[in-house]
Amino acid sequence: MRVPALALVAALAAAGLVGCATQSRIVEDSAIAIGVGVPFTGVEPSAPDATLADLAVAAATLSGFSFVDETGASVPDPSFGTATLVSEQPLVVRYTVADGLRWSDGAPVDAVDLLLDWAARGPAFPGAGFGAAPDPGLDGARGAELSADRKSLTVTFDADADWGAAFRAPLPAHAAAERALVIDDPEAAKDAVIDAVGAAEHGDSRALAALASAWTSLLDPALGGAPSSGPYVLDSADADAVVLAANEAYRGERDPVFARYEIRTIADPTATIQALEIGRVQAVQLAWNKPLEDALRRIGADVAVLPPGDAPSVLIGWFRHGVRGFAPKADGAGILWNPWAWEPVTAEGL
Repeated sequence: MRVPALALVAALAAAGLVGCATQSRIVEDSAIAIGVGVPFTGVEPSAPDATLADLAVAAATLSGFSFVDETGASVPDPSFGTATLVSEQPLVVRYTVADGLRWSDGAPVDAVDLLLDWAARGPAFPGAGFGAAPDPGLDGARGAELSADRKSLTVTFDADADWGAAFRAPLPAHAAAERALVIDDPEAAKDAVIDAVGAAEHGDSRALAALASAWTSLLDPALGGAPSSGPYVLDSADADAVVLAANEAYRGERDPVFARYEIRTIADPTATIQALEIGRVQAVQLAWNKPLEDALRRIGADVAVLPPGDAPSVLIGWFRHGVRGFAPKADGAGILWNPWAWEPVTAEGL
């Protein structure tokens, strides 16, 4: 169902908290909209052609052993799990998923998700057809062993690797198997993933290739997207906007405050600034140029020009009277990747 374009609820009569057993920080009916120049395509976030919107959605909807903060630094996320160095020679690391984590469709998050991520992003099965960009954290990760309780994956590396950065955003293995192999039960789907990887290790990659095709399309909005393990879940998507809703099943450290988070595609930079001025969006992200920076300042927006890194300089504009917690500091991170750090300004804060 199409969700209407969202506007920030700047004044909330009662900042009521909703949620279940764990105390939620979500402010009821609150929403924030961000204007960007590129659409969400659903491309797997490690793919070379992933857009900024693709990366933003993946960061908001997927969890892993670490995440990128507003400065662009990698931060461990123990609420997802722990990585333990078992041996240095050879390099062996055990990745253990925390207890009680579930995908937004109710299926458990476990090490079977890591197993398929290892098969997709590591070097063990280059011909399986996943098409994912290699994960630097899995460089040289040749062997992987799943624990009997499916809570841990022990990975053996044949070369040095940044293993602490591995498994940042594993996709739901059960969803890939359900789609590829027409399996309805999540546990049976996970069994099929284990069997497919085992068969590939013995030279038969047919089942793994079928999983690869489904895995690469899991985030495709035309197919409904994928179950979420992060603070937000995909609610709707079209050519104009992608709408994320707070994930009620999320139990990690990145608790969201806004109930809704929208990324609006506005290709014309001038129209993007106008949308900010009239309140259609609360922040914009643009490729930097001086006239656009001047235009943002003329409408009274706070402005940040992120320093150049691997990408061209980025221009950010936002209004502090609409949202708290914006702290864009590094090119490629901060403005879209950390919506869980943002807060609406309530009536008391005006």
